Amino acid sequence: MDSDETAAALTALLPEVGAQMAGAARHILAHPQDVAVFSMRELARRAGVPPVTLVRLAQRLGLPGYAALRRRYVEGVRAGRVFGAAATRNTEAARGIAAAAARSGDAGGFAAEFFAAEHDILRAAESGLNAAALDEAVELLAGARRVFVAARRTPFPAAFALAYALRKARPDVLMLDDIAGAPEAPLEDLERGDVIVAITFAPYSRLVLGLVERAARAGARVIGLSDSGATPLARLAGRLLFVAPTASRAFPESALGALALANLLVAMTVARLGAPAQRRIRANEQRIVASGEYLEAGTAMRRR
Repeated sequence: MDSDETAAALTALLPEVGAQMAGAARHILAHPQDVAVFSMRELARRAGVPPVTLVRLAQRLGLPGYAALRRRYVEGVRAGRVFGAAATRNTEAARGIAAAAARSGDAGGFAAEFFAAEHDILRAAESGLNAAALDEAVELLAGARRVFVAARRTPFPAAFALAYALRKARPDVLMLDDIAGAPEAPLEDLERGDVIVAITFAPYSRLVLGLVERAARAGARVIGLSDSGATPLARLAGRLLFVAPTASRAFPESALGALALANLLVAMTVARLGAPAQRRIRANEQRIVASGEYLEAGTAMRRR
């Protein structure tokens, strides 16, 4: 088994192990070069786990110990096979899913494993919540002059859902998309007192992080949603970083945890805004109904 196959095995293993071992595996998947370059103790420090966790992780892969795991990555670097997570993420996820499907035996077994892994993501997202940080984030979302939202690729649906729903409850919510090739353009009018919500998973988006850094320099507060406390968003969001794992049986990863956190932030902000938000939501809904977009229950579609 080479380093690429090891990465696929780690991906397949993620939903089956505890938080510390999963954290170590995610760090290795995101930073495979670290295994070849650093000692076990240094790698453990960077992953935020005890060194013994790396030994146990290697043993879960069927290896005698960490030295055997490291040897695979050293050989991978020498052969030019080890790249950052951006280069191998999708392949590793596909291999892990294929291995899990083969083990489950049939569609029903794989579906049960799939939903169990998704439930684990929600439980992890909930268990990691800090009530004081959550209250502070909601206060910012309710009181900010403007709210900017940024994400790309897999996290984008969660960001879009947050921006779309929050805009119904309060004005001046802007999605920083790149449809016109200039996602940074709305930030030209950013002022102190504005808020930016950023969502990114490993391998972390350079573009999203650049937008957040620009907003932070201008005085905006940062709320981050990510897959790990080791994300580069941590230094920008501080305690307003909310974490949900992404490793499951979804391809290439699950955005369910980020979507749940986004929905939670919106729901609590709607509650915090109270009657003004309810009036705005009512007016928005009346406009949509008046436009004729909705099909009333029992209405037959005309055949052309």
